[in-house]
Amino acid sequence: MRTWFSAFALVAVLIFGLSFSAHSQSDNQPASQLDVLAQDLSLQFKQATEQLALLPVNERDTFAMQVVIAQLAPHLDLEFSSLKLLGKHVRGLDRQQTAEFTRLIESQLVNMYAQVLVDYRGADVSLQSLHTNQGRKFAEAAIDINKPNREHSQLIFKFKQDTQGQWRVYDVISRHVSQLSVKRQSLVLKISEIGFEQLNHELRQAQANNI
Repeated sequence: MRTWFSAFALVAVLIFGLSFSAHSQSDNQPASQLDVLAQDLSLQFKQATEQLALLPVNERDTFAMQVVIAQLAPHLDLEFSSLKLLGKHVRGLDRQQTAEFTRLIESQLVNMYAQVLVDYRGADVSLQSLHTNQGRKFAEAAIDINKPNREHSQLIFKFKQDTQGQWRVYDVISRHVSQLSVKRQSLVLKISEIGFEQLNHELRQAQANNI
């Protein structure tokens, strides 16, 4: 019964996201791709946090990962995120090494963003508060979030415009903390301890275990 409910919850999130996107694009003056994407991601985030609050504890992580894979992952700028994660260590790597790291790190990012989603379960996400700030190549979209017994906070999606002119997500700021920066600190420390090749080896093993 619980598995059925979890599946129903995921389908509900997907349907809400699709209907919101269609409505946004039917306006007389179509919003920019950035605005539409920010609206879609915010609505999907709101719907997912509401559904997560209804799920038993042992189903939350799986549901959150399914939502992130379906809704956020297609819009991630994995290449830019990888460069940000590697920092100065990218200088000593060839194209093949960085390409493999980019491919392997996706599951790590999905898990990271899924945990952010779980953390906000049952929160009051104010879609009316959504606002975007767009620069030439970078932009962000912030939305207000309130949760009982916690101070007011914002969730911020960070975007970068790719070579085709499409806006893609490269980081999420949760409770004033860059999730990519937190991940970078742990990865840089690990590279310093075991080296890049061993890190990639461990990422390969982790990916294989998740299949």
